[in-house]
Parts: sequence; C-alpha cells; structure tokens
Amino acid sequence: MQIGKKIRDLRLRRGLTVQQLAEATGLSKGFISQVENNRTSPSLATLQDLARSLETSVAYLVVEEDRVPHVVRAAERPRLQIGGNTSCVEVLSAQPKRNLELVMVELPAGVTAGDKRHYHHGEEVVLCVEGRVSLTCGDHVIVLETGDSCHYDGRVPHAAENAGLVPARVIIAMTPAAFEPMFRVQAGAPHTIDSNIAASTVS
Repeated sequence: MQIGKKIRDLRLRRGLTVQQLAEATGLSKGFISQVENNRTSPSLATLQDLARSLETSVAYLVVEEDRVPHVVRAAERPRLQIGGNTSCVEVLSAQPKRNLELVMVELPAGVTAGDKRHYHHGEEVVLCVEGRVSLTCGDHVIVLETGDSCHYDGRVPHAAENAGLVPARVIIAMTPAAFEPMFRVQAGAPHTIDSNIAASTVS
C-alpha cells in the first residue's frame, strides 16, 4: 500500500511544502517525511488530519489503486435532473470519486447565474461544446463560443450562465474532485441557476 507516495503526490499537487503540511495538520515535519517515505504507518486519526489538509478522503489514501481503466458508457452516465426538467448534469468520470472529475452540464436558454458564485481549491477547465456561455471568474467576464475553453484557478469565485437563445452545454474538468450540484429553480420566477461547481468542503 503506497500511502506515503499518495500523500507526497497530493502535497506536491497542492503546492505545499512538508513544513506547510506539518503546520496544517499539527504534525511534525520529520513525522510527515517518514510517512511519505513509508518508514512509519500513520494512525487513523493522523490519516484523517492529513486527508483534510490535502482535500481528499481517507479512503483514497488507504484503498489500493485500481489500475483497470474505468469506462463510463453514454447510456450509463449518472444523471442529475436539477430544478425539474430545466437542466441536467451528467457525471463522465469514475464513481466513486477519484482525484480528477469530469461533468457535462446543460444550461437551458434564459437560465442565469445571478450573483451566486462559488469556489473550491484546485483547478478547473470549462469547455463550451454547444451554444454560448458567459463565465464570470473574479472580476473577469469571458464569453465562450462553441469550441472555446477556459482554464482558471478554482479558488477564484466563479459562475457560468447561458449567454445565448438556445440551450448550451459545457464540459467541466476539475482537480481535485469537487463537484456538488448547486442548481436551483426559484418558484414563480424565471429559471435561475447557481454556479455549476462548488467544493463539498466549502460551506
């Protein structure tokens, strides 16, 4: 079991030094180095602290990696109907979650993001595969035409909305996996939709 390697890889992906991870977990720098080099086995409580600081789960750290490719057939994609039949989210990546997540989101015409923005640790890429989408990322507003994509830091508050008169569809990739549907339709009002991404660890 390569717990140490997973911890080191996640730490490097997050851009953390051993010292920073030590401060975040309350563990010593030396102990973390020993764990990363598989010279000691952390307790469950320690694994929980490490997982929390590395924005992952204990299960990811302890479960042996599955080297078999995971195929998601088009007809078998997990689908979430959000706000009745007004929009659909399809999960394209492996379930249960791994470190990378891929979803496809349908944004009906007339749906807006309003002033709702969300953020999460990690990176995100939005690819407009159909229609026209307006992406608000911090102080920037970017219009994506079909085929355009945008790569940004997920820590910047962001939201997406349909900027055209026909349904739009986007594919969103993020790492670490952070998708949590936050779409809502307000009763008695035009269809509204929050940002399509939010970190499950951010309240």
